[in-house]
Amino acid sequence: MLGKLFGKKVAAAKAEVKKLENRDLMEALVGGCLLVAYADGELEAAELDNLEKQIAANPALEGFGGEINAILSKFTQMFEAGPLIGQMKVMREIADIKTSKEESEEVFVAMLTIAQADGEVEDAEVAVLKKVGQLLGVNLREFGIE
Repeated sequence: MLGKLFGKKVAAAKAEVKKLENRDLMEALVGGCLLVAYADGELEAAELDNLEKQIAANPALEGFGGEINAILSKFTQMFEAGPLIGQMKVMREIADIKTSKEESEEVFVAMLTIAQADGEVEDAEVAVLKKVGQLLGVNLREFGIE
């Protein structure tokens, strides 16, 4: 009986630790995707739909549930209030993951996927991708961006 009780507590503790470890990734990914989506001044339905699909398919984001929606809403409000406010906050969130090559690439690829969601990558989106790629130390040529 004690084994089951402690087993459940250990599992819950492990889930919380994983969630804490992935919080910066979640904020950088959601924020970065919105940053590129708003690069042309508006969040298009195809971009939002793609972001929701990426979130649902990403195992690193499991367990955040409604917290992702809260972050999404917070960043969206910032971009709606003023693009520079949203941009500043998101770039800070992205900087939090720049020491991890794996997380940097994950965020960059997610952003690139959002840029491609509506069928064309616009110049403003490319500019954002270049800026983020430089911050993260991503080799832009590997992703077809020069």
